Amino acid sequence: MIERRVLLTSAAAMGIVTSVKPEPAAAKRKPAGVGRSGAPRFGAKTPAGGRDGLVIAGTPQAAEIASDVLRDGGNACDALLAAAIAQTVLEPHLTTITGCFSMLHFDAAAKTCRYVNGNVNAPLAFEGLTDADVTGGRAVAVPGYWAGFEAAHRAFGSKPLSRIMSPAISYAREGVACEAFLWAEIFNAQTALGASKAGRRIFMPHRAIPNPGERIYQHEAADLLERLQEEGSDYFYRGGFAQQFCKTVAQAGGVVTPEDFERYAVRWDEPVRGSYGDCEIVSAAAPDMGGVHLIEALNMVEQFDVRKTGPASESAQTLTNMMLALREVLVAGAAYGDPHYMDLPLERILSKDYAAERIARLRDFDPGEAVEPPPPGSCHLTVVDGDGNIATALHSTLSMPWVNGLFVDGVSICGAGNHFLRTKPQPGARVSVMICPNILFRDGAPLIASGSPSTSLVSNLVQNITNILDFGMSVEESVARPTFGGLSDEAGRLSVEIDIGEENIAAAERAGLRVERLNPWNFRHGAFEGIVFDGDMARACGDPRRTSEAQAV
Repeated sequence: MIERRVLLTSAAAMGIVTSVKPEPAAAKRKPAGVGRSGAPRFGAKTPAGGRDGLVIAGTPQAAEIASDVLRDGGNACDALLAAAIAQTVLEPHLTTITGCFSMLHFDAAAKTCRYVNGNVNAPLAFEGLTDADVTGGRAVAVPGYWAGFEAAHRAFGSKPLSRIMSPAISYAREGVACEAFLWAEIFNAQTALGASKAGRRIFMPHRAIPNPGERIYQHEAADLLERLQEEGSDYFYRGGFAQQFCKTVAQAGGVVTPEDFERYAVRWDEPVRGSYGDCEIVSAAAPDMGGVHLIEALNMVEQFDVRKTGPASESAQTLTNMMLALREVLVAGAAYGDPHYMDLPLERILSKDYAAERIARLRDFDPGEAVEPPPPGSCHLTVVDGDGNIATALHSTLSMPWVNGLFVDGVSICGAGNHFLRTKPQPGARVSVMICPNILFRDGAPLIASGSPSTSLVSNLVQNITNILDFGMSVEESVARPTFGGLSDEAGRLSVEIDIGEENIAAAERAGLRVERLNPWNFRHGAFEGIVFDGDMARACGDPRRTSEAQAV
């Protein structure tokens, strides 16, 4: 079993001082839109709403960048891309340009949805992994982030890359404050970060890790981003970046080759579709399995009559039924792989009849030895512009932060091996990951656009969607409610926030569920990066479990 890291997200609650040492003069010459927001923070947030555009992102800075692009005349895709590429600099513990980027886009004028899969590929020479391989080069995949980012910009963007990438480059060159969450992850990963000169140059230039509040400079990453702004995939997939990446990975025992880079291509997949009550669900296409799992789970929840029994945060019956349903979906989903490489009977999996069959055997379902879930992480963000276009995307390191300690051109090399262990891909195939950008429509009009980071993302989305649709909760009330999460370990346990009530938790255990009790508003339960629509009015609220923030234009 992979040794579990101790997430020091309690750093913010431990009173860590985030005073920032005086900035160099260059850092004060930031372009408009960089650095005005307050520090990222956990806990209750203030909701935001409006008619001219709305953003919800993982940090105040990312939300600010996106909202500024909207004010500057950019559309939803422009704003999302600007925030996402900046997050690779602002939140290098959660995402990297060598990881994944997948986005669902709604064109309000054409009333069409398109899905771009920029997830990682297994190398052609991939032969499987063991737990011991996760921290080395063998767990490195073929990056998809830049290809997905570039394809989304070409298809939907209206602003030049120079405008979209400017905030990210400024942050990389002029420094980001080492906020409490980032500091905690650096503290946990300091051995891996200190293993290479590249890691030490960024995260311990004076031999020690930075103190909370000190600035971290990523000059090489700034150079890379500037080069990609000009040369794009010619440099990333067919040029010097690919060559250096493969050389670095080979030295660490990996098998990614320039051929793997050259053959990489984004996928424009038809989103999966389902229904919940009178709403249509449009979501991520396989092998980004979050969309499949969301529809599977809601198909079962729809047959439980939760409006009669109450929300999962209050009702033992609803909590038990939802947990039983999610357990089966998540355990069975470990066998779902890339449909380009295996037979995946999606018509049956997504059907209401199949949901009814599963409900009949839920209490007899034996999870056996479940596949251990990968650690929580990732960034999700959702944007709507003044014309009603929507972009919602997840991008990620797909792993523990800096899991292998490898860097190229100043950016960390994604080690996706935890996901390879969950669902072994065929050589050259896309990895199967629970990524779930989704939009719910009623009578053709968007009702909820959302997604979440973390291995608990499907559970997070199911609870928030039902809270809002079935019980009329505001988004700010919904995200504050106690929740249950996803699989905790290979024993098939599901996590539950302890303030959901011992009586309710005990009822779930009597139904045969194995439970891990967690603190209230636990980081592992993700963040509802959702926008709720009421006519032309949009509303969002940062989830207290993470540092999310909503900003209106």
